[in-house]
Amino acid sequence: MLYVSYEEAVAAMRRGLAKLMPGETAQRFAEIFAGNSFDGVHSHGMNRFPRYIADIQSGLCDASVTQAERVSGLGGLEVWDAHFGIGPLIAQQMTERAIELAGTHGIACVALRNNSHWLRAGRYGLMMADAGMMGLCMTNTCMNLVAYGAKEPSTGNNPITIAIPRRAGSLVMDMAVSQYAFGKLEIMAQQGKMLDAACGYDAAGQPTADPKEIVNSGLMMPMALWKGSALSIMIDMMASMLSLGRTSLEIGKPSDGEKGMSQLFICMNPAAVVDMDAADEKIEKTAAFLEQLEPMQGMSGVHAPGANLQKTRARSRAEGIPVTRETWEKILQAGA
Repeated sequence: MLYVSYEEAVAAMRRGLAKLMPGETAQRFAEIFAGNSFDGVHSHGMNRFPRYIADIQSGLCDASVTQAERVSGLGGLEVWDAHFGIGPLIAQQMTERAIELAGTHGIACVALRNNSHWLRAGRYGLMMADAGMMGLCMTNTCMNLVAYGAKEPSTGNNPITIAIPRRAGSLVMDMAVSQYAFGKLEIMAQQGKMLDAACGYDAAGQPTADPKEIVNSGLMMPMALWKGSALSIMIDMMASMLSLGRTSLEIGKPSDGEKGMSQLFICMNPAAVVDMDAADEKIEKTAAFLEQLEPMQGMSGVHAPGANLQKTRARSRAEGIPVTRETWEKILQAGA
């Protein structure tokens, strides 16, 4: 494992991206990759960079498109089309639009179709929470998850994030509905680590705790079995229905290339209807209660989702961002 500074990471990735897009766009995109890893979400930060370069080169992502187009709207509800552009930059645009609409209407929902991979879902929830809003964002994916009771990939690992504003630092839950995100499996496979339990299937369809086997087969299990499977299917239907975008079925299997996701950006303005001092007091009491719980043997304790983000950022500033040697070499090669 190597450790690089945020500035070094941005500069290295910018060199590779600048071959495919204007310098200012490359800079903003590199900052997103590095920022996600800086926050400790390595599976959707620098580790994802080589694959995103490949997606652009193959035509899955159109690097010339950095803004979505508004299709329709009514009050705080709007539909936009990304035209297969740069996913994270367009997702940030949609987040900013949802924040703006929630400021006017109290609540807003922006539906987006035909977007490329948006990287880290929690980034957009945090943007809302840091603006004093509550956020709920979700996306569908290609069919990279085995629906409960099936033998083959049949739905997506469809990430969902919920974020809450808090004076001591915004809270955010960010999770895919697979037990492990695919990017996390890739990192563990690179490190030669095993999973805590069987969370996918090998090429023969047998349950396995070996991340290499799951990465190679593409057969991930849903979290909580039938419950995770149901959540995945409903996220897919909600996002594609409201945006009139692609379903996971239409996006296809991972081997088809993940192109044209459907996404929702839901933003709520609690300050418009409640006393935020009283609301923050409730959040703090719950967070403090969780922190003081005695941990079960072998466990590290409990905290509210995202409560350790500031500690992670402080560690990244002091020690650098951890990145596998394999990933760092690919980043350097892209900019050579």
